[in-house]
Amino acid sequence: MKNIHQLIIFIALLLPPNLHAQTYVFEKIPDWVKNVEIPDESTVSRYDIVSGYYLTLADYQLNLEEEALFSHEVINVSSYSGITNASQLSINYDTNYQKLKIHHLYIWRKGKKIDRTNDLSLEILNNEQNLDQGIYRGQITAYDILNDIRKDDLIDFAYTLTGDNPIFDGEKYLLIPLQMMNPMDLLSLCIMYPTDKNYTYKCIDCDSVQFSASVIDNYNHIEIRAENVKAFEPEDFTPPWCIPYSYFTLSSFTSWVDVNHWAQKVFALNKEPDLDPVFTELFDGKETTDDKINKIIDYVQNDIRYMGIESGIGSIQPFPPEQVVTKRFGDCKDKSLLLTSLLKKIGIEQAYPALVNTNFQQMVADLYPSNEVFNHCIVTFTYNDSTYWVDPSFAQQGGDYKKLYTIDYGKALIIGLPGDTLPNMSPRETESGGIVTDEFTITSFTEPAVLTMTSYKYGFDADQRRLMMEFYSTKDISDLVAKDLGFIFPVVNQTKEPDISDDTEANHFTVAYHYEVDDFWRDGDKEKNEAATGLWIFRYEPIMLYHFMKMAACENRKNDFMINHPTNLTYRVIFHFPKDLLILDDMKTFDNEAFHIEEKIEQISSNSMQIDYSFITKTKAIKAENYKDICKQQDKIAKSLPVIIFFSK
Repeated sequence: MKNIHQLIIFIALLLPPNLHAQTYVFEKIPDWVKNVEIPDESTVSRYDIVSGYYLTLADYQLNLEEEALFSHEVINVSSYSGITNASQLSINYDTNYQKLKIHHLYIWRKGKKIDRTNDLSLEILNNEQNLDQGIYRGQITAYDILNDIRKDDLIDFAYTLTGDNPIFDGEKYLLIPLQMMNPMDLLSLCIMYPTDKNYTYKCIDCDSVQFSASVIDNYNHIEIRAENVKAFEPEDFTPPWCIPYSYFTLSSFTSWVDVNHWAQKVFALNKEPDLDPVFTELFDGKETTDDKINKIIDYVQNDIRYMGIESGIGSIQPFPPEQVVTKRFGDCKDKSLLLTSLLKKIGIEQAYPALVNTNFQQMVADLYPSNEVFNHCIVTFTYNDSTYWVDPSFAQQGGDYKKLYTIDYGKALIIGLPGDTLPNMSPRETESGGIVTDEFTITSFTEPAVLTMTSYKYGFDADQRRLMMEFYSTKDISDLVAKDLGFIFPVVNQTKEPDISDDTEANHFTVAYHYEVDDFWRDGDKEKNEAATGLWIFRYEPIMLYHFMKMAACENRKNDFMINHPTNLTYRVIFHFPKDLLILDDMKTFDNEAFHIEEKIEQISSNSMQIDYSFITKTKAIKAENYKDICKQQDKIAKSLPVIIFFSK
């Protein structure tokens, strides 16, 4: 929290004292804007509306030459529940390069227009919602709560935002949704730009819209008009690389080669950075090249804390490596440029920043080429004819650089290696997973049992567990584990602190938890079922496995279903009972396109049994057409996993 307070003070020093006076003006609607009439009638049912209001008119017009976006929305307050949300106006923008021009605020009540423009009193709020993540974006929100808004009012608000981030060098990119969470009576979209600009555009899933392209006074005009627009209905667990709504997209770039050339200019250094202080800090002169690579990566990942001042040009262009070293902080692009600069200093010339999209991943190549389609920066380098990928934003990674786990984001734009297509990432280390062992020592059917839980993680799972154990206290973690155990065992008591072992060189992380559990045996003499008379009964359920098998309702889906991949879990449960038993060894296997599950039950001594579960995912998402069948299969598997254990009294 102390660091956040210091950051806020630092940001306050950056802001001009007359911030509020500079943020917006009142002006008439620009001459280039085409008038769009408000629909007279609505076909929207109030029962199809979320939050009690919707847009009667959504009119958006873009003048790409003037870098201007005109927005005219007419909000229909359809119920009393919608008054609160509908009467709050907010506009987010970046004052480093954008200007806000307010045109009008009208309230239409019972067919009459009430001019409330002069009543607007926009408060300027610092729109910094990511400070806890170490990100300052420099955006603000112009915000106002409207007075005297009533059910069935139409709130008619129009404004224009002008300006674009100069780092984009005048290049244009649009991806505009044509559907919202609520239905709309009328959606009108107009994009205009000079005829000497050769922009590429298309409208996706636009069968129900009116689309036209024309030339007026040496300007291309692209117009989209849609009436009675259906609401976009989001589905849980839709993969972020899916765009499940109709949209319009445009780009001024013709190839990824052009985007790469732009990126090279943005990441270019004006002078050779002086990084000798870093080497003085890290090296003692006895290191091999492998040692130097490891120390450099550790330094950038761990000693340069993650924090980004992503305001204006700084949101795209990295800060110089010397500045990052001096301040000891940077975001993904800052850390990537520093890492590549350090690698080149030790003779690894083939070291490059690489742009990726953590959401679209492989599908980013299906978008139009643009300098705005990436949201993350990592590093790739080649040494001794082998190529490696490193994410300098990760912290506390274990293992040698040759085995560092890097998420496979699919396609990447390697800055400095132009190509007509985006190459696939090829991370060398893909091994990641965990082995969890729960061992129960039960000496009596009426006394507490001893439970030792051992969680062993390797690869990326070890990296994540290491970070989690640094962020949370061992008490917090133990309490979470005990909460899960509580679903099976009525009484759970921790008997000692967890034992933690962290082998960073091999990247193995092990935690052993110690509990007593009680009151889980059911007395058959007290059961309604006469067949239970004279027995001690225990129904064991592998709660650990259920966490990984969780799905939504088994219904038909429109979109693919995202699952946690890669998941490679081995879960072993060992029971030592107070009496001898005899069981038949058994093994079950379940397999489909999404996962592979095994369950193996065996007797390991006269009074002990062992159950081994294995759960391995095989893909990042289940195809929509296969989801229902796989979901039903998984439900069936889950119902078969509990084990009934009973002993005669």
